Amino acid sequence: MTHAPAEALHELAHRLLSPDDCARWIALLRPGLRLAHADDGPVAGRLGGLPDLPLGMPWPEWDGHGPLSHLMSLDCAALSAAGDSGLALPASGTLLFFLLDGRLDDEDCMVYPGDPGTRAGSRVLHVPAGTPTRRHPAPDALSPYPEVALTAQAGLSVPTSDAPTVRAAFGEGLDTRAWRTHPVNARPFDSALRALDTHPSRSGHRIGGHPVPVQEPVEWEVARGVLGPEAVGQDARLDEAAAEWVLLAQIDTDEAADMMWGDAGTVYWLIRPADLAAGRFEEAMFTWQCC
Repeated sequence: MTHAPAEALHELAHRLLSPDDCARWIALLRPGLRLAHADDGPVAGRLGGLPDLPLGMPWPEWDGHGPLSHLMSLDCAALSAAGDSGLALPASGTLLFFLLDGRLDDEDCMVYPGDPGTRAGSRVLHVPAGTPTRRHPAPDALSPYPEVALTAQAGLSVPTSDAPTVRAAFGEGLDTRAWRTHPVNARPFDSALRALDTHPSRSGHRIGGHPVPVQEPVEWEVARGVLGPEAVGQDARLDEAAAEWVLLAQIDTDEAADMMWGDAGTVYWLIRPADLAAGRFEEAMFTWQCC
């Protein structure tokens, strides 16, 4: 949802919410980085193109299914210089995001958090600074996405009204009708929030902050992948498990990079803070949503 400076969000909350609701809502805001096309800003990474892989490292692939597409490379030092991502990211080196995106098999085999057997189709790698690398050519069967330079913009991100954190802060004891008319969920506050956002019509690319779902909260999808399909509906375990995960990255549909996720969707990687702090990027969970 909205990504804006702290001062603007705090002023809006103090103006439109009660003191108690204001304090609770402000406590839910998370710092994060929006990744925009680098038309006139410092470059922090790129969508598409070819990855810089360590010498001797083969192109990532899913055994039996084929090579993964390179979606994004990010300069960790440039992200740190851009501002607070809200994440314990490495201070240097490069983050690389790969996905079996369905282009080679006409989406015959996709990656889903609820199917552990598909998790090899998603990969997040950290290449430490100083590692000898080379610009790795793409496998013969795989065309790289067009390269699009990205700049990082710091700000606070706002959770959607159905996010597990919002439900925990405001929804307890409220029935559905009461929640629809709650000041935090009502039209005046929502409209004012959207007016602060410079890109309100798309979820956008981002690092850290709150994920912007196309459908239900993506934290629930990852939580179901951990708990199993029996965790459905209003199962309290879903919110508890969802709270263990934070957004690492999301990549939106992007015409310039020729990236289309289903019907104008978004792809996401979530990770547990402890795994992130330890550099265990292999523990990141992937999910995707579309209209």
